[in-house]
Amino acid sequence: MIKTFLLIALSSLVFSSIAQENQEPNDQGGEVRYVTDNLYTFMHAGPGRNYRILGSVEAGTKVQQLQIDAEEGYVEIIDDRQRTGWVEAKFITSDPSIKEQVPQLIEALDLAQKELASSTQAYDRLNQQLSSEQNEIAELRRTLAELQKQNQTLREQVAESDQKELMQWALRGGLLALGSLVLGVLLTYLPKKKRRQDNWM
Repeated sequence: MIKTFLLIALSSLVFSSIAQENQEPNDQGGEVRYVTDNLYTFMHAGPGRNYRILGSVEAGTKVQQLQIDAEEGYVEIIDDRQRTGWVEAKFITSDPSIKEQVPQLIEALDLAQKELASSTQAYDRLNQQLSSEQNEIAELRRTLAELQKQNQTLREQVAESDQKELMQWALRGGLLALGSLVLGVLLTYLPKKKRRQDNWM
């Protein structure tokens, strides 16, 4: 199969060189078209397979479309080597070939990769910021827990101090009442002085 392909390619080059010697250059303009993504297609001297083969046109080649023979299904073109000839219309398309699209796709891929790298860096930065903020939040929570614990301890101390103070006041009041009671009892038992009566006659 490889030998057959090499023979076809060699014969195409021979026919191409002969055609270029016998053919005058055609500078006529035409619409931009592309050879479809098959391996190659033959270029004929006229609109049909019964015309001699001038050479082959590789898949994806950018060509100028000159005219269309709708009855025979052939299109006259000028290829990238300035050869004028006819190829089957089914092998001609207005859509850019893969050969033409590859550089654009590579460029788009490079751009997408750069954007992805930039997005990844931004994501990493945001992730680091988030991690830092989470650590700060955790630290604030620990601080809050410690402050709440200290506040609870202070409340307990204040409550205990108030209770002690109330007990002291109660003890003092009880002692004062007891002292007053004892003093009152003692006063009742003390002998009273008799009043001195002066008798005036």
